[in-house]
Amino acid sequence: MIKVAKVGSVDEEQQRFRIALEKVTIQTIYMEKRVSELLSEGDAAIFHTHLMILEDRGFVGKISDLINQGAGATRAVHEAVQGYIEVFSAMEDPYLRERSADMEDIGRRIIDVLEGNDSNQIKLKEKRVIVAEDIFPSDMAMLDHAKILGIVTEKGNIYSHAAIMAKSLGIPAVVGISGLLHASNVKDLVIVDGTSGHVYLNPEKHIRDEYQRLEHEYADRLKELEPLRDLPAITTDKVRIVLRANIGLQADVRTAIANGAEGVGLYRTEFPYMARTSFPSRQEQADLYRRILEGFPGQPVNIRTLDIGGDKGLPYFCYPPEDNPFLGWRSIRVSLDEQQIFREQLAGILLAAPAGQATIMFPLISCLDEVRAIRTILDSVVEELREQGNEVCGNLPLGIMVEVPAAVQIIELLAEEVDYLSIGTNDLIQYLLAADRNNSRVKQYYEPYHPAVLQSIKRVADAGHRLGKKVSVCGEMASDPLNALLLIGMGVREFSLSAPGIPLVKKAIREHSLRLCQGMARKVLSLGTAGEIKAYLAKRRNELFP
Repeated sequence: MIKVAKVGSVDEEQQRFRIALEKVTIQTIYMEKRVSELLSEGDAAIFHTHLMILEDRGFVGKISDLINQGAGATRAVHEAVQGYIEVFSAMEDPYLRERSADMEDIGRRIIDVLEGNDSNQIKLKEKRVIVAEDIFPSDMAMLDHAKILGIVTEKGNIYSHAAIMAKSLGIPAVVGISGLLHASNVKDLVIVDGTSGHVYLNPEKHIRDEYQRLEHEYADRLKELEPLRDLPAITTDKVRIVLRANIGLQADVRTAIANGAEGVGLYRTEFPYMARTSFPSRQEQADLYRRILEGFPGQPVNIRTLDIGGDKGLPYFCYPPEDNPFLGWRSIRVSLDEQQIFREQLAGILLAAPAGQATIMFPLISCLDEVRAIRTILDSVVEELREQGNEVCGNLPLGIMVEVPAAVQIIELLAEEVDYLSIGTNDLIQYLLAADRNNSRVKQYYEPYHPAVLQSIKRVADAGHRLGKKVSVCGEMASDPLNALLLIGMGVREFSLSAPGIPLVKKAIREHSLRLCQGMARKVLSLGTAGEIKAYLAKRRNELFP
């Protein structure tokens, strides 16, 4: 809510904005330091990103321009921030869409200072469940975490930084519960189930008793999984499986390590671009990539190049109007057409590479011409960096994402050109079946167990095996223990998944044999419909995970 207040002269409003910006910057530095001390530098990384935005010339300039045009400082901040929020909120990818909350947090804090509300910090006198419309990273930084029993909000999703921080702190959190504030009041008894996403207001006694039982059971389960963290994922007949993490923020590093990830199978690099108002320089990117690599000493980090377009736009980069952007100018196509942007990112990766075991992975590859063009550009960037006096490695392992049907059809040719293959199941399913995974009208057609999907994965795994190239699966399928066993039976030996899912998948692998996995895969691949496959897998799930 923006207060109606008297607007001063342009100079006065510019001065008010400068003072507020400086104060918020100092607050942010304090928050970064506090969270770093409480948790880790990785968890505090969001506030470093906030600092980058607060110091970004484009962001500050846009607000100053609005003030020069006659808007008061408060209105100028609101309008500028709202523009960024609208761009992020329109994105399909929930991880990137949730970045709008970070912009909202920054805008809210500047406006609070402008309106004199910045001293009203929330203070908890006793242990409570926080019920709110939304909660921002700055709130999480300043609250007394020892007094937070749980968090429930009307807005947000699991990709919000507040939710990520709550998870790092071990605080149960459920976000995105519509109508929450209207239904609850301050004296309600609340159960927050951070695992299932359920919230109970004034539950009956049998529900309270059941959750007390589940709490004890959960504690026992954590004790059971804890010893697995440093053990290898190896089947009962001694077949080694590699489990790596999908990450997108420096804050994810700590979670990945805590769950026993063997490096990073997919590092999404979009966020540093999305959080800014201009393209980051090669040195800025190198600094970020170096911190990620240093977080995984001796372990591979597969850095995926910029995957924008479709739903993922940049507020400072113009896209042509397209009837179907998901089949249009996106991902590697943008990188190959806008080579200066691509070259800057490749340079950043190459400069950071000595800090760890970096590999480079390219998304949405559909033909050999793209792979060869990439190699030509990469060789040119290596030469340029060496001419500038940098010591760079010119033979980093290169991989491709297999996520379009064309790549599956020519997988042997593509595999000959690269060092490894990574199957992106989320996009592969929607492109194979012509079903937008976010369109509720065609939800029933987005089917991971469609025979065409499973046969495609098997074909890629077989090609990799024949040619001696590693094949991994990164996508939602890999997070389910039963699916992991099925994919192992189909020939996959590496997975990249959300870090919290690693312990359960590892447990399943260590309790079952390759022979069992292969038998399950043979049966599934012989079936002709998704319904038959799901019925069979449901039976096996009950047998294997009683």
